Amino acid sequence: MKHEIIYTEDYALIVSDEQIKDVRPFIGRYHLEKGYIINQFPTYLTDLSECKLIIAHRPLKDAPILEGVDLLPEFNKEDDVEEVASTLFRNKMDNLEEIHSDYILGFIDGYNKAKETYKYTEEDILDAWELGASEGLPLTREKKDKLIKSLQQPKRPKYFECEMEDTFLLKNRKGGNTIMAKPKTITNSERQTELVGEYTY
Repeated sequence: MKHEIIYTEDYALIVSDEQIKDVRPFIGRYHLEKGYIINQFPTYLTDLSECKLIIAHRPLKDAPILEGVDLLPEFNKEDDVEEVASTLFRNKMDNLEEIHSDYILGFIDGYNKAKETYKYTEEDILDAWELGASEGLPLTREKKDKLIKSLQQPKRPKYFECEMEDTFLLKNRKGGNTIMAKPKTITNSERQTELVGEYTY
């Protein structure tokens, strides 16, 4: 099942589409309110039409884990460039007794160059910004800092597609089994339940 990922300042979240009509079955559960506030039911009287149950989350920065809510897998991390370079070079040249560090350094430089995401450097952006400011455009320091920060953000996934697994439930009236699908999970090294699936960027 594919879910859109919602980002707050501290979390990446997937939420349920279910419309909450009665808070009582969800007491103690975390929900996202108005698209950016995370609370537990009940915290106070609130408009339930503005609340969506949180299905899974991934803390960003140093935010705490939401107890009782499944985790999303970690986002893909950049490969260790030196390790990738050495491994690939050794695989290609395994008949050589010695690998020359110049080749490895050249490969690392090329690998890093190929990973560049933006056409312009931060210095280019700042030069353009200063030019605009000198022409009288209303550019504030806050806008400049926000732009630079946005360009430095790692690419974040937009969707998470959860693997599903069949679960046998009660026998139906005709004597057969009713099969329902549920999200596939694993227990990670910190003994927390984590969904299994893939991100779409």
